[in-house]
Amino acid sequence: MDGLTRSLFTLAASLASFALGKQLGKRTASRLPALPHLPSALKWLITILSIALYALTIPFFVRLNHSWRPLATAALLLSFPGTLTRYVLSTQLNTRLHIFPLGTLIANEFATAVLAACHIIQRAPSPPPPVACSILQGIIDGFCGCLSTVSTFVVELRTLRGKKAWIYFLVSFILAQIILLLILGPAWWTGRIRESDICTFG
Repeated sequence: MDGLTRSLFTLAASLASFALGKQLGKRTASRLPALPHLPSALKWLITILSIALYALTIPFFVRLNHSWRPLATAALLLSFPGTLTRYVLSTQLNTRLHIFPLGTLIANEFATAVLAACHIIQRAPSPPPPVACSILQGIIDGFCGCLSTVSTFVVELRTLRGKKAWIYFLVSFILAQIILLLILGPAWWTGRIRESDICTFG
């Protein structure tokens, strides 16, 4: 019941935020100046700076304090692979089905499966060492956080509307629950993991 309440509240808050943003955009779009077209040199500069900043996350992860690095650098380190995976899935698969976006569905369900697996590994009877625990937290916050998407999901629900929107929502929600049941269920039922047991970062 707690999980259902959280899910419905998150969806309701996201839909309300989308509706508010849409209305604000309609009322302010005509009053805001249009963004100028960026020259090619500036685009290349931004690209190079982005790559350089992402590369810095590697030495930061290695050198910074172990007690707090998983909350920042580990997530940054693994955020780009998650973002790239979601982009590829959406661009290649979203138009394969006429009823709903297949790429977004696969991205969200795959992120759910990875989250469940990391949850189990973090709470294993023989906990992983601090570095591995940091990587697991980075996968949860960075990779899965960027691979899964509530915002795009909500936009797609509003775009589909009617019967297609309901089918998309129910397939996404029910499939995620089945995935969690299949991955987390056996570990909980056999007593191999407990919520209170978790590996440490340092």
